[in-house]
Amino acid sequence: MEVTIDCREIRTQEDFHRAFASALHLPGFYGENLDALYDCLTSICTRTVINLVGVERMLKELRSYGRAAVNAMERAERENSAYLTINMYY
Repeated sequence: MEVTIDCREIRTQEDFHRAFASALHLPGFYGENLDALYDCLTSICTRTVINLVGVERMLKELRSYGRAAVNAMERAERENSAYLTINMYY
C-alpha cells in the first residue's frame, strides 16, 4: 500500500490524527494520540509507504507537537523497517 498525506492541510492536532486515520484506514478505536499512532505504525504487517508532503508547513503549525509526531514516525519506521517506509518531503 502507498498513501500520500498532504501535511500542508494540517493545522491542528485533530487535523493530524484525522488525516492519518483516514489515509491509513486506522480502526475506529484509534486513540488519536502519538502513542496510538506509533502502535499502529509498528503493527503494520504489509508493505506500506507513507509519503508526507509539506512537512515544513505542518511543523510550523503544530510546533512541538509536530516535532514529536515526526519523531514518533521516525521511531516507528526504524522499529518496523521491514514493512514501513515514511518519505518526508519538506
